[in-house]
Amino acid sequence: MEFINFIQDKRLKRFTQKLGNTPVVEIPAVPGSGRIFAKCEWYNPTGSVKDRAAYEMMMDVLLEKERNNQQHLHILEYSGGNLGISLATICNLLEINLTLVLSSGSHKSLLKKLQMLGAKVELVDKQKGFWGVMETAFRLSESSDSYTFLYQHRNEANFRAHRNGTAIEILRQIPNQIDAWVASIGTGGTLMGVYETLSSKYPNIQLHAVTPAELPYGSDQPPNGLRKFAGSGGLGCGRKQYFVERNEGEVTRHWTYRFEETLEEAKRFYVETGVQIGTSAAANLLAARSIAAELGTNSTVVTIFPDAGAPEEWSEIYGQN
Repeated sequence: MEFINFIQDKRLKRFTQKLGNTPVVEIPAVPGSGRIFAKCEWYNPTGSVKDRAAYEMMMDVLLEKERNNQQHLHILEYSGGNLGISLATICNLLEINLTLVLSSGSHKSLLKKLQMLGAKVELVDKQKGFWGVMETAFRLSESSDSYTFLYQHRNEANFRAHRNGTAIEILRQIPNQIDAWVASIGTGGTLMGVYETLSSKYPNIQLHAVTPAELPYGSDQPPNGLRKFAGSGGLGCGRKQYFVERNEGEVTRHWTYRFEETLEEAKRFYVETGVQIGTSAAANLLAARSIAAELGTNSTVVTIFPDAGAPEEWSEIYGQN
C-alpha cells in the first residue's frame, strides 16, 4: 500500500480525527499562588500524549516507504508503556508488523492490550532499568536489516509533534502570558518541543523538568528496577536525554519526586476534583503547584497530564490509606 493510501485509510482517519486538540483545564488555585493550567492528553485516541509522537514518527516512516518503494515493513521500538499502545494501534490498523521491547515489570493490562493488537513483545529484566530495554532494542536493530527502528529518544518527529502540535494548541487555548512550562522528561520530546514554541512567544518563560527521585535526569547511578512514576525514568550512568541535553542550559530547575509521592498526589487530586490522573501527571502537578507558589498570584504556569493512569496504578492508589 502506498503512502497516500495509508493516510486516506478510513480506519486511520478515525485515529487522526481524535488526535490532538485536547482540552486545557484550570487547576483549583491555592491562595497566594499563580494560576495553573493542565493539558489533558487522555482525550487522544488511545488515551495518552504518546499518540502524538507515534503518529508523527509513523508518518515519517510511511513517507520514506513510498520513496524507497519498500515491500515489507517491520517497525521496532522500545517503550515504557503508552507509546507501545499508540504504535500497536496504528500498526494494527494498517496491518504493519511491530516488535516492541519492554521491561518485565510492565503492567499486565498493557501486555494484554499489546497482545490483542498483534504486537510482538520482547521483555527485558526490570532490574536492568529502562536503559536495558533501550539497549536490547539497539541490539535487535543491529541484528537485522528487516527492522525499521524508530528510536524515539533521537527521532525528530517526536520533538516536532509537540513543537508544531501540542504547543500551538496551548498558545491558542491560553491567551494570557505564560510564565512557566513544566513537564516530566521521558524522552524530552514533549518538554522541549513545547518549550521551543512557547519561548518564541514568551522569551522569559521558565522551563521546569521533572524526573523520578529513584533515578533522576543525568544521574551517575546505574539503572535500577525501582518503581518510578510512569514513563519518565532517567537513563543512569550519567546518560542524558538528547532533546534536553542539547539545550540543557535553558532548564530553570529540575524537580524530582518519589513514586509514593505521585500516588499520594493522584489520590489527593481525585478526592478534590473527581478526575483521575496518572503518576506522571501527578508529578507534573506537584512541581506546578510549587512553581505557582513561588511565582505568586499574577503568574501563569502550564503543565501537561500525559494520561489518566493505568489500572494497576489506580489499584495502588485506592489501596492507600
